[in-house]
Amino acid sequence: MDSLPESVGKTWWPGPGSRLGATFFVRQAFPWLGRYFGGQTLASTLSPGIEGIVSWGGRVPAKTAMAIARARRLPHWHLEDGFLRSVGLGKDGAAPVSIIADDLALPVDGGKASRLELLIAAAAGGGHDAFGQRIGERMVEHRLSKYNNLPHRQPAIEPSSRRRILLVDQVLGDVSVSRALGSRRSFDRMLDDALASGAQCVVRTHPDVMAGHRKGYLTERAASTPGVILLADKVSVASILDVVGEVWTVSSQVGFDALLRGIPVRCYAVPFYAGWGLTEDRAGPRAEFALARRAVARPTADQLTAAVLGLYPSYRNPADWKPMDVFAAIDLLVAVLDRP
Repeated sequence: MDSLPESVGKTWWPGPGSRLGATFFVRQAFPWLGRYFGGQTLASTLSPGIEGIVSWGGRVPAKTAMAIARARRLPHWHLEDGFLRSVGLGKDGAAPVSIIADDLALPVDGGKASRLELLIAAAAGGGHDAFGQRIGERMVEHRLSKYNNLPHRQPAIEPSSRRRILLVDQVLGDVSVSRALGSRRSFDRMLDDALASGAQCVVRTHPDVMAGHRKGYLTERAASTPGVILLADKVSVASILDVVGEVWTVSSQVGFDALLRGIPVRCYAVPFYAGWGLTEDRAGPRAEFALARRAVARPTADQLTAAVLGLYPSYRNPADWKPMDVFAAIDLLVAVLDRP
């Protein structure tokens, strides 16, 4: 099976044509969002006659929306960017080719099972192996990641005979860190372990940090620690993964990008791809239950990929907002990247 219709299996999504409410923040920040739900304009969370409430991310507006949904006894869905998003950054105004809607939890939640977690566990039973393999091959072939705004070129890393570890920094206060049961201490442990390993340690800053939008957890310490290479080069994730032997991360999607390429990954929290037997898991004691919960399923990397990129997101073409599948989304981003 090389493709699946965009709507297959998404029984947890709002029903077609549902009238949905969202906070003022969401309606203002994502004017295109209604296009993913039948084209209707999103209403206020307090409007009469709405059939459910959506929220974006995990910050205060999302918590407000969830509280209103509970008070009004309405269904609620968590929304976020998909794992294959766009060429440019969302903060720079680039519209996404995919989003996710989850009726259980955000996909970054390690503390409770999201709809994505259930899909990954179900995929471990087989049936989508070839589908996932094809997606992974296309992602690697075209050197794609979540964001694709940075050029493919050799990063400036001094040669070394030692094994090279990439440590992935994330933006300070990133909801995905705490939701994945990580903390600032997780980053410190990661760097301490890397320094003690005797490997060449390369710290990669987050694109938002590179762009000057945010601060990172590791960037300042890495810049002042002898023997640590701070990679602030504006080069693609694929280019960096070409030249490293391992990836260590707290909860960054770069770990998933590495798994697509068969690169060993160590996790210091519980991102969506951890706990399935595909990563070396070094999360702290409070992550034990989450890791045990996932240990009942052992998906292959292809099965994980099928769930994460094929079954979970909804893909639409931002030019006309028509539905498409993951392969059409890949082709669309490749065409944008190939333009002179």
